[in-house]
Amino acid sequence: MNEMFFGFYLGVFSIILLFNLLWYLYNKEKAYLYYFFLHLSFVLIALSTFGVLDIPIIFAAFFAVFFTFLFTKEFLNLDKYYKNFTSKFLYFGFGFTAILVVLFLTDNQNIIKNIPFSFLIFAIVLLAFNVYKKGFELAKYFVIAWGVNYFIVLLTDLNRIFGIDILHFEYLSQVGNILEATILSFALFAKTKTLQEEKNEKEKMLIHQSRLASMGEMLANISHQWRQPLNRIASFIMNMQIHIMDNYEKEKFLLEKLEESQAQLEYMSNTIDDFTNFYKKDKKKEKFNISQIINNTSSIILPTLNSNKIDFIIDIKNDFELNSYPKELAQVLLNLIQNAKDAIFINNVENPRIIIVVENKTIIVKDNAKGIDENILNKIFEPYFTTKEKHKGTGLGLYMSKMILEKNMNASIKAKNINEGIEFKIEFK
Repeated sequence: MNEMFFGFYLGVFSIILLFNLLWYLYNKEKAYLYYFFLHLSFVLIALSTFGVLDIPIIFAAFFAVFFTFLFTKEFLNLDKYYKNFTSKFLYFGFGFTAILVVLFLTDNQNIIKNIPFSFLIFAIVLLAFNVYKKGFELAKYFVIAWGVNYFIVLLTDLNRIFGIDILHFEYLSQVGNILEATILSFALFAKTKTLQEEKNEKEKMLIHQSRLASMGEMLANISHQWRQPLNRIASFIMNMQIHIMDNYEKEKFLLEKLEESQAQLEYMSNTIDDFTNFYKKDKKKEKFNISQIINNTSSIILPTLNSNKIDFIIDIKNDFELNSYPKELAQVLLNLIQNAKDAIFINNVENPRIIIVVENKTIIVKDNAKGIDENILNKIFEPYFTTKEKHKGTGLGLYMSKMILEKNMNASIKAKNINEGIEFKIEFK
């Protein structure tokens, strides 16, 4: 039975060791290398225990303790979640290992035998649990795997120090090693995949930021070219307004249309400036009420909605104040309303309507434009993804809106299908 179990144990760990070594060579992730040496220490302990290799178990145990600290630090991203604690954690690990070596070299092995290693494992499990609570999802696998290790080491400590043998199982430590190694090897693989996805996302973000910065420069040039023609058109409109007021006192329709035209010109001018200034770091925040931005936004787009017979409803249940960037929020709202209008046209909606609701630091924009296919709903905030026909959409509108809200306004945006259409919810933290 000893030979069968030992063969099984070596077979499992040969696969695990090869797996971790190959993945380290492939992606140079240090956690794999530390885990390789940690498990190599376990194998050396097993070889010594079963009498295959004539080395003191204590030497392999030193390496196991040493690489336990290195692996824990790397896998749990302590540099991120416990930045100020990382160096102290490693110093403690190295110091603890050094003390064990000194005790062994000075022939104080009895002290080593009476050290409750389960306390050390418990502290590491507790650290992993705190990292999990801080938001690192994969830490739960570390808690599970090393939680199993903790109970096994605890039982071993009770037997070694106090002579209490609770569970009569000869291969308890080896089985625990197999369970822990299997769980964390898959967790390491999942972590690598997550890191790769984050890396790809950062690379995409850098590309998009570069493109948008170039777009800002281009818009600055366009702004310079457009400014004079826009001013001339505004001057023409003003002269027409004066002429009408002087000669046609009862003419209200033309005056209203000219005022709308003036508002559109100002909007065009301000929009270019807003996009040009989007990435400037010296932007100043302003205090404003949400209702004010919604009313300003509606005054710009309401004529277009009315001309297309789209009901536009504003329901402000609880107005609230923000200290942020009003023009950027207006751009987000205009983009959502414009998207709703386009969806209404595409789907030929009868009795179309767009509703804005404000309550509890939340803005909801919803429509009855038949919603979005659930299969692609989770992609609509990705850059260059569009549901519109070719050349009719860039796929940047919702992406830019999400970036504005998350990066500049400490807010989030989510989308979900409702009975007749889609609902966008903007929540301010």
